[in-house]
Amino acid sequence: MRKKIFLIPILLTIYFSCFSQLDDATIRDLKGGRVKPDTSYIYWLPYKHGKKFLLIQGWESKMSHKDEVALDFKMKPGTEITAAREGIVYRIKKDSDLGGLKDEYLDKGNHVVILHADGSYAGYWHLRVNGVLVNVGDTIKKGQLIGYSGNTGYTAFPHLHFYVYRNDDGFKTIPTRFVTKTGTRYLRPGQQYTSIHR
Repeated sequence: MRKKIFLIPILLTIYFSCFSQLDDATIRDLKGGRVKPDTSYIYWLPYKHGKKFLLIQGWESKMSHKDEVALDFKMKPGTEITAAREGIVYRIKKDSDLGGLKDEYLDKGNHVVILHADGSYAGYWHLRVNGVLVNVGDTIKKGQLIGYSGNTGYTAFPHLHFYVYRNDDGFKTIPTRFVTKTGTRYLRPGQQYTSIHR
C-alpha cells in the first residue's frame, strides 16, 4: 500500500508535465505503475539564454502540425536563433524573401538543419532572408547563434518552427524535452518558456 501511495505524486508529475502529448499506451503504463525513467536527450530552447517566448503551437496540432511532432514559437523577425543541440550543419536555405499561406511558398522557407551525434536532425524554419549564419559542414556548439527568425515559407505570421526528426526508415518527427527556467519538461502550447543555457 505504501508503495502505491508513493507512486501517485510521481505519476501525477509525469502526467501533467506531458499533458496532451501522451498516447494511450503510455497513459496505461503510468496508471498501472509501470514508470520508466525518461532518458531522452535534454535540449536547450532554440533562442538566447534568458529570453522568453510563447509556444503558440505544439505537437500534432490541427492547425498545421497534423501528424507532426513540431513546435512553433511566436517571435519578431530578427530574433536570435541558437542551436538547441550540438552537431554538424546538414542543410541550409537563406535566399528566400517570400512567405504566406499559398502552396507555392511551401519550399520557400529559409532554414538550418543540424545533424546530431545520434543520427537525429533538428530543423529551424522560417528564418529571414540572409538570416542564416552557418554553412553546410560547420560544427555547431549547443547554444551557438545560427541565424535570425523571420517569416519565410508557408507561414501566417513571424515565428520559429522547430522539430527533431529521424530518417532511418522514412521521415519521422520525434518528441523533445527542454531545460527551462522552471525545470526540464515537454512543452505545452499556450505557455511562455524562458531559455536557460547550462
